[in-house]
Amino acid sequence: MSRERVSRNATFAFAAQMIGAVLTAGLTIFLARALTPEQYGFFTFGMSVLTIASLFADLGITSSTGRFLAERRDDPEGAAAVFRTALRLKLRVSLIASAALFGLAGPICDLFGAGGAEWVLRGLSLALFGQSVFLLLLGSFIALGVIRYNVVLATAESVVEVASAIVLVLLGAAATGAAFGRAIGYAAGLAVGLLVASNVIGRIRTRSAHRSHRHPPVSERRILSYAGPLLLVDAAFRVFASIDVLLISAIVGAGSPVAAYGLAMQLAVFLDYPAAALSSAVAPRLAGAGRSDVRLFEQSTRYLIALQMLFTAPLVIWPEAIVELLFGHGYPEAPDVLLALVPYVFLSGIAQITTLSVNYLGEARRRVPIAFAMLSVNVALNLVLLPRIGIVGAAIGTSVAYAIWVPAHVWIMHRRVDLPLRPLLTTTVRACVAGAAMVGALALLGTGDVSLQVMALGAVVGPAVYVAALFLLRELTRADIAVVRAAIARRAGG
Repeated sequence: MSRERVSRNATFAFAAQMIGAVLTAGLTIFLARALTPEQYGFFTFGMSVLTIASLFADLGITSSTGRFLAERRDDPEGAAAVFRTALRLKLRVSLIASAALFGLAGPICDLFGAGGAEWVLRGLSLALFGQSVFLLLLGSFIALGVIRYNVVLATAESVVEVASAIVLVLLGAAATGAAFGRAIGYAAGLAVGLLVASNVIGRIRTRSAHRSHRHPPVSERRILSYAGPLLLVDAAFRVFASIDVLLISAIVGAGSPVAAYGLAMQLAVFLDYPAAALSSAVAPRLAGAGRSDVRLFEQSTRYLIALQMLFTAPLVIWPEAIVELLFGHGYPEAPDVLLALVPYVFLSGIAQITTLSVNYLGEARRRVPIAFAMLSVNVALNLVLLPRIGIVGAAIGTSVAYAIWVPAHVWIMHRRVDLPLRPLLTTTVRACVAGAAMVGALALLGTGDVSLQVMALGAVVGPAVYVAALFLLRELTRADIAVVRAAIARRAGG
């Protein structure tokens, strides 16, 4: 199994991420405008419950499988055997979880005062099965270094989901239609994914004339054994991703408050897709943890820090204008939530690469106390702030929790592979200074709910000022430009 270049893998990962992200963003904008705030709030509530339910449909199997596959990149027979074992296990677990969620949808909605979301949640329970197995396929291709296939899978799933959801909503099915559209999309994506995986695994299997004995066989028990610590981390992280919406529903109220928070968070999540793409290409290489791979990790993390600050700066000065442009006038609380999520947006890019890398290094157990510390801080801040300042309190809790999560993972990388910390800290400081310069430049163009013309001008002026500041601070040099040019040349050369 030949290893594709990191630059090409990053390109394919970026394409897969952005196809799904752009179509999902388009669907989010459509739903925010086509549904009432209450209906969109019910859909957001259902998605939050789905996030927790997906834990029981996965049990850490996807991440555990990725670790074993990454170790067998150059062992085709071993990789194929791991994949087949994991797929059988995942199909059984996902089916049970999906059926359980369908049956418990009513009581769950009643518990959080969101009775109007019952059939939304039932539609999402059908999506759970396809989504869970689909993510195993995506993760397997990432671990094997054949990320190009994820472009096909992401396109198939996203196109069918968006088309189905839009048609059902326009036919009057409201939030329930969006939920069943998601189920249809993942059913289509899973069908395509299994077909592609069958062809890829078959080709991997036939490249070697003899069975390889370089790695011991991996049983279902071994996958679940390594998945144990991953499951604990995954549980904490999925609860972390959902607890804000659930507590808002219980303390502030379901419907409009949930919708305003959910839209701001959706935009924040969208802004870390480029980081996720690069992370998918770089992190699996650390399974071997060679010095060149550690240097690649350091360089990639530096670039991600700079990139995330570029995305973060406009949120500081123009949150009202951004929310109004994308989602309309029905969510007046969303700009304040988006502003409170600024630290989360900046840290999320770094979180992508450090979290994946720690997994591939086999250090999942060291993440468990960090995950529960992050979750505990977030829940505590939610309980204190939500009754006092409303949904902005949930955003503050999320940002503070990520300020624990990310540095802790960087420290694990430092201890595990001797990752230098000073260059990353220097890059962070310089990026913050350059980001402040960008915010200042945008403020000169206007503040508050600025016009579309001003935002278009800012999209040119802001990045120009930011990049110029990075050069003045010597964070970017001609050597970095040469790296980018070389990467582009390699991609163009195939």
